[in-house]
Amino acid sequence: MKLRKLPMNWMMKNKYSSIKKEPYHIINLCFAGIIMMIFIYSGIFSANKNNYPIKSACKTITREACKTTGLSRSFSEIVRFKFDSAKSYNKFGIKIFLFFLIQFFLRFISSLYLFYKTFKQKRLVILDSLVTLSLYLFCFWGIIT
Repeated sequence: MKLRKLPMNWMMKNKYSSIKKEPYHIINLCFAGIIMMIFIYSGIFSANKNNYPIKSACKTITREACKTTGLSRSFSEIVRFKFDSAKSYNKFGIKIFLFFLIQFFLRFISSLYLFYKTFKQKRLVILDSLVTLSLYLFCFWGIIT
């Protein structure tokens, strides 16, 4: 019985098609897409014009500012590298923006580790979860307490 040698591009196509079937890759891609939309939203709308289509629910319902009031304006200033004015809109804005920025890159990095089988999937998911939880607690601590 003679074995047929498969071309190298078949193996790569097979490996890339496995990404579509792997839930971890799909979830990472969805999270990265949502985070990218947050960055685009922050870049399109301006803190100076205050033309945001989504208004603060907290301020609308209670008529008082809450800890998250001004986050959109803060994010808009951060994407324009205006960090001082970003702090004036929301004192937690820079830390929360950093959470999303790090998570954006972490989604791609963890998918690459899984793609190249650097870590076993179970270990990668546990490590990813621990890093994300630690980062979340560090960045959102002022809001959740």
